[in-house]
Amino acid sequence: MPEAPPYPETAAARDLWIRQRRHGIPRDVLSSTHAGGWLAESEPTAAGRSESGLTVFLTNRECPWRCLMCDLWRHTLEESVPVGAIPHQLADALDAAGPDPDRQWIKLYNAGSFFDPAAIPTADHPEIARLCAPFRRVVVECHPALVGHRVNDFRDLLKAGSQLEVALGLETAHPEVLEKLNKRVTRDGFARAVRWLKEHGCAVRAFVLVKPPFLDEAAAREWGCRSIDFAFDCGVDIVSLIPTRSGNGALEALAASGDFSPPSLATFEAVFVHGLRQRRGVVLADLWDLGRLVTDPGELDAVRTRLETWNRCQSAECGPATR
Repeated sequence: MPEAPPYPETAAARDLWIRQRRHGIPRDVLSSTHAGGWLAESEPTAAGRSESGLTVFLTNRECPWRCLMCDLWRHTLEESVPVGAIPHQLADALDAAGPDPDRQWIKLYNAGSFFDPAAIPTADHPEIARLCAPFRRVVVECHPALVGHRVNDFRDLLKAGSQLEVALGLETAHPEVLEKLNKRVTRDGFARAVRWLKEHGCAVRAFVLVKPPFLDEAAAREWGCRSIDFAFDCGVDIVSLIPTRSGNGALEALAASGDFSPPSLATFEAVFVHGLRQRRGVVLADLWDLGRLVTDPGELDAVRTRLETWNRCQSAECGPATR
């Protein structure tokens, strides 16, 4: 059996390598007329309150970047959606969720960049902003390279007093690993994007991967903590910790070559505790795929309760003892 080709050294070759490893992994069956789904959630604020909100997963075109760790392409279309489709999706999701005067925020997540006009048509921004009028805070996601005038234009469409928050993928502050992730952003590029957003009145959320490829367990702990610190040094308001997960073909290939394994629960919790104890901003553990981290299914409920408690109260001292 021929030896699998190693992970390439150039961005163009990496794009091809990553796409080739998608073979046999199906996309979701989606339609531009329907959102991928929605969730009613709550999040803590820097002031120590808990605020409820709504997360809507918009259906749109696949992101043009080919990040090594990303599996979100599975929840996208291969073509751009027509003008009007995104507001229709959002309106349907809001109708399905029903009115709730206690909801303070809405996240519009599109498995890519909100400010990519091939994903979310710019012509739809006014109607999207109108539909978001009931919410005090509107959260969208964006690649750092697309931070610019479209952000300001959309911000200005929001209801007076509403806060625009832009979520950026830092992924890791480890410079060599960040380059290998094929995101085509550097630490300096991330810092510039955060600085621009803050100067233009936007709040910023950073996504940080716990144990990206090419790091062993000890390095993953160190660089998870350092990545949180770097994000706050740049000026972000919220850090969301995501355990790196397989499922896109590329990470399975790296696992076979010994270059990737998912984080242990102990590592994920240690990084989370570090972030909470810094008291520099809100730190959240992403729990959507928590079952992948818990080796004993009988412990899953207890682990979920512990981490949900830490998320809610922003302290590792307000629940069961840390590991």
